[in-house]
Amino acid sequence: MKLFAMQYISHPFIKPETVESKLYQEVLAARVLEKGNSLVVAPTALGKTVVAVLVAADVIKNGGKVLFLAPTKPLAVQHEKSMKKFLNVPEEEIITMTGAVSPGKRRKIFETAKLISATPQSIQNDLVSGEISLKDFGLVVFDEAHRAIGDYSYVFIAEQYMKQAPNPLILALTASPGGEEEKIQSVCRNLFIKNVEIKTHEDEDVKDYVNKINVEWVKVDLPPKFLEVKVLLERFQKEQIDAVKKMGLGIGKRYFSRKDMLILQAKVRSELISNGSRSPHLYAAASKIAALLKVAHALTLLETQGIEPLVEYFDKMLYEAEKKSSKAVVTVMASDNILRAKKLVGELAEEKQVHPKLEALKRILVDQFIKKPESKVIVFNHYRANILSIADYLDGIDLIRAKRFVGQATKGEDKGLSQKEQVEIIAELRDGTHNCLIASSVAEEGLDIPEVDLVVFYEPVPSEIRTIQRRGRTGRKGEGKVIILMARNTRDEAFYYAGRAKERKMHATLKQLQEPNAIPEKSAEWHHAPQGENGKRLDQQMTLDSFVQQNADKVIIYADTREQASGVILRLKDTDAVIRVKQLEVGDFVLSDDVVVERKTVEDFLSSVVDGRLFSQLTMMSSNYSAPLIILEGNPQELFTLRNIHENAIRGILSSIALNYKIPILYASSEEETAKYLYTIAKREQLGSEKEIRLRVGRKGLTTAEQQQFVVEGFPLVGPSLAKALLKKFSNIRGIVNASIKELQEVEKMGPIKAKKLHEVLNANYAEK
Repeated sequence: MKLFAMQYISHPFIKPETVESKLYQEVLAARVLEKGNSLVVAPTALGKTVVAVLVAADVIKNGGKVLFLAPTKPLAVQHEKSMKKFLNVPEEEIITMTGAVSPGKRRKIFETAKLISATPQSIQNDLVSGEISLKDFGLVVFDEAHRAIGDYSYVFIAEQYMKQAPNPLILALTASPGGEEEKIQSVCRNLFIKNVEIKTHEDEDVKDYVNKINVEWVKVDLPPKFLEVKVLLERFQKEQIDAVKKMGLGIGKRYFSRKDMLILQAKVRSELISNGSRSPHLYAAASKIAALLKVAHALTLLETQGIEPLVEYFDKMLYEAEKKSSKAVVTVMASDNILRAKKLVGELAEEKQVHPKLEALKRILVDQFIKKPESKVIVFNHYRANILSIADYLDGIDLIRAKRFVGQATKGEDKGLSQKEQVEIIAELRDGTHNCLIASSVAEEGLDIPEVDLVVFYEPVPSEIRTIQRRGRTGRKGEGKVIILMARNTRDEAFYYAGRAKERKMHATLKQLQEPNAIPEKSAEWHHAPQGENGKRLDQQMTLDSFVQQNADKVIIYADTREQASGVILRLKDTDAVIRVKQLEVGDFVLSDDVVVERKTVEDFLSSVVDGRLFSQLTMMSSNYSAPLIILEGNPQELFTLRNIHENAIRGILSSIALNYKIPILYASSEEETAKYLYTIAKREQLGSEKEIRLRVGRKGLTTAEQQQFVVEGFPLVGPSLAKALLKKFSNIRGIVNASIKELQEVEKMGPIKAKKLHEVLNANYAEK
């Protein structure tokens, strides 16, 4: 890296002497502003955030607001700090917004802030409920944009932004959008990308600004006893493959990768759905493929991780086999080859044999800290179950102060770390309390981890995104170093070459996407808000009366908070329904005073049968609503193939739901079809009638007024309309309770019989029978 006389960007909305002038960053920002929605692909440390700052400054200068999205709260906070450091905007107008901020405060932030740094889920939820609009935002930045696939919140937010904003501009940032052309195209479509910009360390205009990263491969050999276990596991796999071949499934390969097995499994499942009753051998094939996958995982642990995680995995399979949780695991643990392998692994554990990678890792770390005692190191491990073992192995070794670093989820006895704990550990790495993190994939992105001197891959990963992100943790401020540990003649080598091939393919695909018209437009329809006179949006010209009238003609659908993770609410947003998300006590959706809906995927339906949830849910639904309904989502044929439950038992349960509980079942093929059912039923129930949606069920998360209505609806002969009328007349519940019969009759729809009955119940002494 060459040294230059420092020059800084001069811009009215960038603080003086804060952003170093680098031509390639200025050119990238200019191209985004010129060409429109852009995807910027560049390795960590090339200053993608600075490009966002330059574009944001220009948007703010022209009167627009900026929304900066990041997948995690720590990263959103980090972006807020960066924006406050660089942008010449009052600090109180640059705010982080996450789900922890109350809805009332979030609305105010949207009204007053110039730049909002936020997590996508919180923005999506507010867009669904109609709490916020993106109409005033001149720029939305999507950090870690490779996540914009499937049902991830980025996809929905981009759609809504393109619909709501008169002059939208999207800036998508990532170190790698993926290795497959289909995935890259999908990211581009989902974010409405028109222009792709790529920068690498080798580019002429970048070279002088980046530091060299030295990559070294350290190979180890598996000990003889490891190889004995390997042979036994491979024998089991060969037996299963031979058996599947004899079933006539047209397998021509001798060796099967995990990907091959998953493809074959999907093929067999598909045939089971269409021909299962006529081809019973397919059930045996499905079980053998499942057994193959289980032993493939055991092989991966042996070759790449070591004895301790393999012991735990064998113990887990033995426990499942004893419970007979699946035919596949029973098959595995009944095999002589597997039992011999398990015995050998137990002996290795008693001898305290470790994977040779651990010994190599110890040598690497000790050598690093001898040469540079103040060094900071991250050791990445793909298998979270092995992270604690590595940290324990390194504990107590001179010079090494290692700390386990994982995500928030707790897996069995492996307790997760809260975001607060993660931030504390990062701070301790920064101040030197620890000098080495043993980290899962959580450290690859989304966290403000300081520059490290050395990154160690405990195993290669076959993902180009993860490889690039891991590598990007070093070499930011000085020369970096990466060491990749590999066991010879194992999956490690296959994963390494797969990752390299995907990275090369990614760069080739991105180059193609820079060609004119290379990116197809998104097939989903979208439009900008219509314009009225003087360019003013028509929806901004709406009068209060017309707004009230418009919403009076809309259906209201109450959705449970658990449904926020599904795509159903997002599809409902495509209709004109008003979505209100609350914590419901019964059902997933409430469509009217009578109708509650429990949505179940086929997998969830079967799980609720196994764990006993289903019948208590049915009882609650039929007890509280006169027209309960189940929507079963997915392929109904999978009811008989996904779980090891006899088909007659499934038919009996379906019959009981219909006849005993009198709850109809509607079948939906997708989340989109479920949304269409919900909207159609809600429209039929609500429009053209006096019906109101009862809040009797769903106490949690209600406002004070809704809680008051909930209580009053519990009085005899009182429904939603009468509950509201009583509260309006007497102001509070105490006033209703203290009212005379005559006073009660002054309320509309409260006749003498109702008034007398209510007064009698409210004033009678309690007598337990």
